[in-house]
Amino acid sequence: MKEQIKEGRKKLEEELRVLLGNIFVPEAKVFGMACGCLGFTSDLRGLQSDDMEVFREKVTTILEEISESVGVKPEFIYARKLPGTEEVVTLTARELCERCKRELAGSKSSPRPDIVVLKKKKREK
Repeated sequence: MKEQIKEGRKKLEEELRVLLGNIFVPEAKVFGMACGCLGFTSDLRGLQSDDMEVFREKVTTILEEISESVGVKPEFIYARKLPGTEEVVTLTARELCERCKRELAGSKSSPRPDIVVLKKKKREK
């Protein structure tokens, strides 16, 4: 899995640079949360939330591919902004635990003001 994480970080940085220019991805990691969610996340420098709106589909596709390569099924993909700014500091793809599926799937809005939702799996009935 180490190689997939390294390659994923590199791919994300390269693809974002092609789209947007000077973007730096200093860190990428796979995580497990106390609630049961799993995910892939990357720290960023140089990305603005307006860029996320313009390239939403492309960024979402890249994150889906990378997260699947490290064994994460992306159900909730989002960008986190530095509070009080439009600078995007992380991109995250999460495979949701049952509790978070119920909480996030039913919500029409973003769970927090610093979160820009890129993809949210629809709640299954």
